[in-house]
Amino acid sequence: MRDDHDDELVWQTSQEKADAVSHLFRRRPHNLIEKIEKLGFTYRVDDSEDAEDIAEERAARPKTTVQTVLVYYLDGADTPTESLLALWREETQRNNTPFPLWRQYFRAGNAQLKKLILFGLDRDATDRDLLDSLTFLHSFLPMPKELLTRYKLACDRESDPQRFRELAQDFDASTSSFGYDALQALQAHYADCAVKKSVIDGLLVEIEKHEDTVAL
Repeated sequence: MRDDHDDELVWQTSQEKADAVSHLFRRRPHNLIEKIEKLGFTYRVDDSEDAEDIAEERAARPKTTVQTVLVYYLDGADTPTESLLALWREETQRNNTPFPLWRQYFRAGNAQLKKLILFGLDRDATDRDLLDSLTFLHSFLPMPKELLTRYKLACDRESDPQRFRELAQDFDASTSSFGYDALQALQAHYADCAVKKSVIDGLLVEIEKHEDTVAL
């Protein structure tokens, strides 16, 4: 019969292996898969993942000073700053930015990346690009509570009806993966706010019409 001491040893061993794997992802050695398997894990690509994308991510390296600065931050433990946030915005919004380089940090659920995204949202709660990034990170590092909190705050802060409509649509799409009905929740939340309730009512009518059309 196992006692608490045995459970503690199992937990400690598992934690040490998990920490070791996390360290490998931060270092990204060329023989990453081999090293992971030596720790007793089997590296698998899920059916939903694109093996070609993952191969591109493994091969991606920073090629400019800005990219090197961002990688240094993401691989380290520094605190986010306004200048780092500005560099991230500028770099990731360029058409020719190396997406595989940044995507690997999302896929790894990088803690530094999450800090930077939340740092930006603390300064501009309604930033759709940052909210999209948080949603993408959530697909690899589940954080439904954080996602709900940030989108609710964004909807509360946004006063422009068109931008509020876009945020509400983003909110609904981002949280549907874990069964949350954002539009119904927003409809109840803004029951006493005529403008925002009207926007949500309109979106729900559009969805109902679309479902009726599909059902025909």
